[in-house]
Amino acid sequence: MHAAIQVSAYWALAFVSLCLAVVLLSVFYDLIGDGLELLSLGKELVLAGAASLIEAASVWLVVTYVPAAVRALFVPALIVALLYKMAHLEDWSRYEIFLLLIFQTFVVCLGTSLLFGRFQTAIIILAGFAVILFIIAAVARSLGD
Repeated sequence: MHAAIQVSAYWALAFVSLCLAVVLLSVFYDLIGDGLELLSLGKELVLAGAASLIEAASVWLVVTYVPAAVRALFVPALIVALLYKMAHLEDWSRYEIFLLLIFQTFVVCLGTSLLFGRFQTAIIILAGFAVILFIIAAVARSLGD
């Protein structure tokens, strides 16, 4: 497959996962009674597009040239976190950035499990993530009171 098609496919998947992560994070914050400050829809889409391009290019480089260097994907995650922190400098703390990366990781792991037909793994990921979110929500509510 041509490199441009591969990067475009990775970019589309990264964009969808990042957009889903932002939406799920916003829903989660609404459920715990705290609002997540977001920019306008256009600005959030541009931000997600730029961040997902960085993720896609990094994944393509790792998959194509150095498959054993998966831990090198920490660097693009750090760059995405910095992009979102700079865009939401006054609105978000480091916790929102960390949760955004966790939500995106959850979306990618769940989607990959479902894509490859690993339904038991998908259920375990979903249940584990639900437990983690329950604990985070309980702690956030207790701190808010």
